Amino acid sequence: MPEPAGPGPGEVTLRISLCGLCGTDGHEFASGPSMIPLTRRHPASRHLGPMIPGHEFTGVIEQAGSDVTDLVVGMRVVAGAGRWCGSCPPCRAGRTNLCRSYFTYGLNTHGGLAEYLTVPAAMCAAVPDECPDHSAVLAQPMAIALHALNRSGAAPGDPVVIIGAGGIGSLLVAAAASRGLKAHVLDVSTARLETALALGAATARPADADGWKAVRKQGVQVVVEASGSAPGLRGALEVTAPGGRVVMLGLPKAPTEVDVRAAVISEIDLVSTSAHVCTTDIPEAVTVLADRSVSPLIVDRTVALEDVVPMALEPLAGHQLPGKAVISLR
Repeated sequence: MPEPAGPGPGEVTLRISLCGLCGTDGHEFASGPSMIPLTRRHPASRHLGPMIPGHEFTGVIEQAGSDVTDLVVGMRVVAGAGRWCGSCPPCRAGRTNLCRSYFTYGLNTHGGLAEYLTVPAAMCAAVPDECPDHSAVLAQPMAIALHALNRSGAAPGDPVVIIGAGGIGSLLVAAAASRGLKAHVLDVSTARLETALALGAATARPADADGWKAVRKQGVQVVVEASGSAPGLRGALEVTAPGGRVVMLGLPKAPTEVDVRAAVISEIDLVSTSAHVCTTDIPEAVTVLADRSVSPLIVDRTVALEDVVPMALEPLAGHQLPGKAVISLR
């Protein structure tokens, strides 16, 4: 691939250092295209055809557009992955993640699994010296976790049940701990439960009959469903206390049928959460990652770009990675 065109107004060209992969990348690799516009032009990005993936990346500014003043050449930055227009009603309301022309680098157009990438400067946040690259590369998924907590309405000291402690769920536990929330985690994996405790969970229980029963007894008002599974969503509705809130974060792989009768009777709020707001969630994510090193607990391996298929995408798609895969571009 040729190097990208230089930055236009409001843009920067990044020399990518690290790029993380997530479950969506594994799904696209194994059974896509689903979000990648391989055969149909994306309405917002206008991309059509083969595409460079990667939507979790950090790097160094190689060039800056003439009107970019707060970011300079040589600065380390992280980027949120979604581009917004800034003028539609959701953007004007501050909900840029719901922009009517929203598209994601690495899913709807070329992304960060390359040496260079040109992106809007508004997507980027500076990385302080105390936040190394292997932590900074987690900023985009950490921002998703923080945005989910914003949607939950939970305040410091509140208990929060987190269902699923996988890729995004583990970051959700770390985000909750950073905000002083008491996270109670349910998962089917003993290893993930151990990681959740190390990340700051108050309790971590198997998602079996006893685990669900114990959580139900606590009468928790906020439950975040991060597994994307049908049992997880059904369980979330069952254990939330009357008047509470269920935040749907995990993406189901197939349509899920649930009985909402009890939720209606108990006035349980069903709230969804999608992506993040770059200007607020990304800077907070960088602060969280600079304050505490969670990368050793979350990242399973760092591999070279030439090894991305056999050592990262294939095991990710085959559910053989106990943690996150990060790709080194340098």
